[in-house]
Amino acid sequence: MQCPKCHHENSDRVVFCARCHAPLRYICPACKHSQDHGGTCDACGVDFAKYAAMLVFKAESDARLAHEQSRSKSGAFKQILLLPITGGFSLIKYLLGRMKGE
Repeated sequence: MQCPKCHHENSDRVVFCARCHAPLRYICPACKHSQDHGGTCDACGVDFAKYAAMLVFKAESDARLAHEQSRSKSGAFKQILLLPITGGFSLIKYLLGRMKGE
């Protein structure tokens, strides 16, 4: 297989060029089809850059959701620990704030 960048002759089994390290084969992240050019997949038509951006946005969304869940749990735990000190007033205030959506 000849490298499209430096025209070095490579083995058919390698993924990157031995001389310039340019990718020789691109694997579609959606359907796992292997092809010799990037951009869009020949088999399913997925745009590689858009698919990768979608995966990044999904990971950020999942991380944000996990952070909010752990923050909510820690807030409730803190109010339970403060219950003997505040006499329950801070817990009532916390629960009312949660009901209002604050």
